[in-house]
Amino acid sequence: MSKVAAIINNIDEAKNIQNYIDAYLVPLKDLSINYIHTFILEEIIEIKKLNKEIFVIINKNIHNNELNNLEKTLKEIEKLNINGIIFYDIALVNLKQKLNLKTPLVWNQEHLTTNYGTVNYWYNKGIEYAYLSSELTKREIDEIKNNTKAKLFVNVFGYIPMFTSRRHLVKNYLDTFNLKSKNQNSIRKEGKTYPISDTDLGTTVYSNYILNATSVDLKNIDYLVFNSNFIDEKDFKEVLKKHKDKKENKFPIETGFLYSETIYKVK
Repeated sequence: MSKVAAIINNIDEAKNIQNYIDAYLVPLKDLSINYIHTFILEEIIEIKKLNKEIFVIINKNIHNNELNNLEKTLKEIEKLNINGIIFYDIALVNLKQKLNLKTPLVWNQEHLTTNYGTVNYWYNKGIEYAYLSSELTKREIDEIKNNTKAKLFVNVFGYIPMFTSRRHLVKNYLDTFNLKSKNQNSIRKEGKTYPISDTDLGTTVYSNYILNATSVDLKNIDYLVFNSNFIDEKDFKEVLKKHKDKKENKFPIETGFLYSETIYKVK
């Protein structure tokens, strides 16, 4: 049976949903992207008191001048005895070996996490988990599951990050055209609205829909991920409660690419 993992925005939300989830996915401040809110280590210690699994997210590209801080941070995380670190940059693999760390790693290179060959490559390197790309179909997810021993994470609810830029696209746009508003949190294109966030680490644009694939049969997947970004806390709790009760939530069913292959062509 799949476990439910929730990407959270604050400690109060974590407490509010603890009866409906098995694991928290916690973005680490200054070392994670694609998340509206991030957490410092002291807050993660507080969340750990809720007695759920915890996976800390460190998913930004690491620069040379950040390696010393990353090494120090990994040593501190090791003391917390959490369930894993979700990573993007291979520096974490090398540092785990260098420092002889025991905390498991979750391979999450987003659009690259698409096949069991690479999942198994990292599994053989000691990476026990993989966080699969949201562009995969259900058939492809099932194929990966049937051909790997790695434990898998799959997104089933929430806005999905489409792309991230290190540039401050919103701020640059507002400054270029001398616009006064600094609170723009979405963009419109071809009649569709896309949530957007511009943080210290850059700009992320999200899907124009809320992925709502909670009713899809993914019971063989180890962790089903629910993302609270841009979702009202009461609504998010209700979605998790409905899922636990095996009932449909109020959001329209939206299966993303689960039943539609992602084929893009340059015009």
